[in-house]
Amino acid sequence: MSDDFAKFLSDIEPSSSTVKEISTSQKSMRGYLSSHEEYSDRYQSSYLSGSYAKHTAIRPAKDDGNRDVNIVVETDHTTDGSPADALEELRAALADASKYSTAHVQTHSVGIQLSKLDIDVVPLAKEGESWYVGDTKTGQWSKTNPKGHKEWSTEVNGQHGGKYKPVVKILKWWRREHCPEGSRWPKGITLEKMAADNFPEETGPYSDLVESVFRSMHDRYSDDLASGVVPFVDDPSLPGNDLAASYSIEDFREFDGELVSALALLDESGSTNEVWRKILGECFPVGASKAELPLSASVYLPTQRALAVGWREQLPYVMKAKGFGIQVYAEVETRDGESFTIHSNDRTIPKGCAVVYHALRSPSLRNCSIRWQIVNTGAEAISANCPRGEIEPPNENNGSRRETTAYTGRHYVQCFAIRKGVCIALSKEFFINVS
Repeated sequence: MSDDFAKFLSDIEPSSSTVKEISTSQKSMRGYLSSHEEYSDRYQSSYLSGSYAKHTAIRPAKDDGNRDVNIVVETDHTTDGSPADALEELRAALADASKYSTAHVQTHSVGIQLSKLDIDVVPLAKEGESWYVGDTKTGQWSKTNPKGHKEWSTEVNGQHGGKYKPVVKILKWWRREHCPEGSRWPKGITLEKMAADNFPEETGPYSDLVESVFRSMHDRYSDDLASGVVPFVDDPSLPGNDLAASYSIEDFREFDGELVSALALLDESGSTNEVWRKILGECFPVGASKAELPLSASVYLPTQRALAVGWREQLPYVMKAKGFGIQVYAEVETRDGESFTIHSNDRTIPKGCAVVYHALRSPSLRNCSIRWQIVNTGAEAISANCPRGEIEPPNENNGSRRETTAYTGRHYVQCFAIRKGVCIALSKEFFINVS
């Protein structure tokens, strides 16, 4: 699965030719404006903005038109002037060049169509130390900070081991696959901030990270949506500015409904290639068929029997968990020094392995106590008087639990998030097969 997600991410990346074309075109346009006979007096600086600047862009769909590119131009305009005048001045300067003859004024920018590129050029006005973007419909200037968005995105990506931006790309692709024509689901910086707000503290495989973000988004926004309120998404570079203010409750509910559909598939059928192809589309790899587990029937206890064993301790907590808010994955190290990651009911592993179970959970669960339940099954564990089944604390950083494979059989662990004696989130049972 990890290899399949890596291939999927590679396939949805913008092509090198697209990136090169965008780089050449935006540098040429910025150079043209900085040296324009008249506009150069107005021009102060410029830079590439948006998803290509933040490296969160995905390749266009086959039937898409041009690539969308954003360029910001810092000018000596002030907010005392008219946004319409600032945009018209920029349009006229661009239209002086025949290759920019398609320049036309839009609400916040001047749009230009080039071969395979749609470029939005946004002039900014300055007031004090802050930059403002104009609106031709309202005639008003609003504070903005596109440089801050780029810096923030880089910082968040670093905090999550370089996996935040790839997950954002996966979410953008998922949105493209499912957003109906005519609907306006959260996108761009709004979707990026929502992903950051719901990103688990622990870094794990992409399948678990995406599932964790999906669950956290639904849990975080569903109450507001049920009350008829569009969730507030705080601007990372302009605190107090609501990035989601322009989205309708209907579109947000559609977005949440598709999250629920994806989670239902994962809960019913597990994290398989077939399920991810339904969630992310046919671009996701088909994958190899799963090998039969090389465990005999005497040690491979069927799921329902395994879950019902008498030595599994009942939880000593009030249960108020809504669904499976925690994803578990395990890192294995064999006696020979081989290391790899496994998911529930994955490949068999030998005795004597060190296994560290990790709990991926939403930011809202950071202050909870984590508890683990370890349950052994199979004749070997029972004859050694080690069936286990008690509730235990973590013994590694970030709430993780280290164990060793000692007995042949199909064993399982489960993780719980506890706050003031109440279980507010849990994982599914994670099955581990030992040969």
